[in-house]
Amino acid sequence: MSDKITVFNLEDFFNLSSDLFCIIGQDGFYEQVNPAWEQVLGWKAENLIGYPWLGLVHPEDITICHLPTEPQQQLHWDSRYLHKDGSYRWLCWSLSTSEKGLIYAVGKDISQQLRRIEALQTERESLYNLLNQLPAFLYLQPKDYGVGFYNQRFRDVFGDPTGKRCYEAIAGLKQPCPECPTFHVFDSNAPQLWEWVDSKTGRVYQIYDYPFKDMNGEPMVVEMGLDITAVKKAEAALRQREQELTLKNQQLQETLEQLQKTQAQLIQTEKMSSLGQLVAGVAHEINNPINFINGNITPAKEYIQQLLEILQLYQKEYPHPTPVIQEGIEAIELDFVIQDLQKLLDSMKMGSDRIRNIVLSLRNFSRLDEAEMKAVDIHSGIDSTLMILQNRLKAKPDSSQIQIIKEYAQLPLIECYVGQLNQVFMNIITNAIDALEELYVNNQELSCNPQITISTGLLNSDWVAIEIADNGVGMSQEVQQRLFDPFFTTKVVGKGTGLGMSISYQIVTEKHQGQLRCISSLGEGATFIIEIPIRQNKSIQPNLLADNK
Repeated sequence: MSDKITVFNLEDFFNLSSDLFCIIGQDGFYEQVNPAWEQVLGWKAENLIGYPWLGLVHPEDITICHLPTEPQQQLHWDSRYLHKDGSYRWLCWSLSTSEKGLIYAVGKDISQQLRRIEALQTERESLYNLLNQLPAFLYLQPKDYGVGFYNQRFRDVFGDPTGKRCYEAIAGLKQPCPECPTFHVFDSNAPQLWEWVDSKTGRVYQIYDYPFKDMNGEPMVVEMGLDITAVKKAEAALRQREQELTLKNQQLQETLEQLQKTQAQLIQTEKMSSLGQLVAGVAHEINNPINFINGNITPAKEYIQQLLEILQLYQKEYPHPTPVIQEGIEAIELDFVIQDLQKLLDSMKMGSDRIRNIVLSLRNFSRLDEAEMKAVDIHSGIDSTLMILQNRLKAKPDSSQIQIIKEYAQLPLIECYVGQLNQVFMNIITNAIDALEELYVNNQELSCNPQITISTGLLNSDWVAIEIADNGVGMSQEVQQRLFDPFFTTKVVGKGTGLGMSISYQIVTEKHQGQLRCISSLGEGATFIIEIPIRQNKSIQPNLLADNK
């Protein structure tokens, strides 16, 4: 009875496990596989029995997939396996042999984990690049006083710390200094704000140290330092001036108080100036490569057109190609490539223009220049936004295709900041797509018909309205009340920043003197209404659509 229970439990374990189990014969062919193969790779058991082990391995991974040849031998590796749909999945394998020579293998799908690792690496590189743009130096000090992470500004101030202890790199000491506030953070576990003067350059830095723990729970100190030399010089000059005024005439007390207020204003101005330099620096670093890309798209289109003309000339002069050339033409679908190539280059140009508009918004924030208001066709901006988002509108394994319904009215050209208004369209349509995807995930057993309806119309002779509606999950009244608050989001951590709708509201109401409203309820979708004047500086208020319905 015990043996039967054991066999039954082993069979259940074999058949119900989400991992890929298989038994391979000495000849290298599958003898038995469990149902997980079909769930993970799409292959049914009857299709794999008698199939060679290496038949599904990615050609580049065959050299590492050695089957064990000795009894009780165990092997482990990661390799790619062919899915029935033609794609590949990363699997982690453990193999061992029995005394009878059979090979037992267990595989676990690690594709998603690898994608997460790649995404984390990309985010880490982006974070490092951003930290290197900071005007403040940043340094992570480990408990053992070894050199931790530092940004480019730290290297500019202290030089290359490689191979040194932190107190050697920063202060040139041979051992930790007990009086240093940074070292007190480890003992007190309390933040420290202090100033440090570089004896070599005379520069003054305001340094903030606070306790931190890494992913392993080990204590660290995060140190940030900002050059406040200019502020200190201003403070010293003001203090000297105060003393002179006090000594000369006590009756000038009111003037002295005014100077103290001026001092506070200078300090605040210095802080805002640092923020503006940071934003301007980021915009400048992005602007250079995108201008390079944008500038090369036009000659690339010309070169490709010339090549296509040569190709057409060849086809005209040699209308009967050899079988090999004809086979190559059919293999790459030459007619489709010629037709689609121009669209591809146009899409690249549109994408680079979009990035340039974003850079322009950053430069506006830092007041490098003024944005230009133009009279444009807003339908073109909406269509461009939809083209950029086309990939998200297509059907995917975890979401169905989203239908776009356009109800455009005949509109005049609208005076607006076209790049910023397109940013509003992008934010609202992206949120609508997120809502529809959430509806699909939560109601996969139902027949969902996700739609986004975009309609435009004249409110009166001076105002236009754009409505963007979806039939997604909708939102509660509580969410609607906070919808346009900065940093408010209902999305999971890491997916939303809570800035999109806040920025959109600012663009519509402040930049265009318009109105942005949302009408929604749970389970009934959401409708965003944008109302802006056809010409700016109009005092006439819109005859709201909501009032006429």
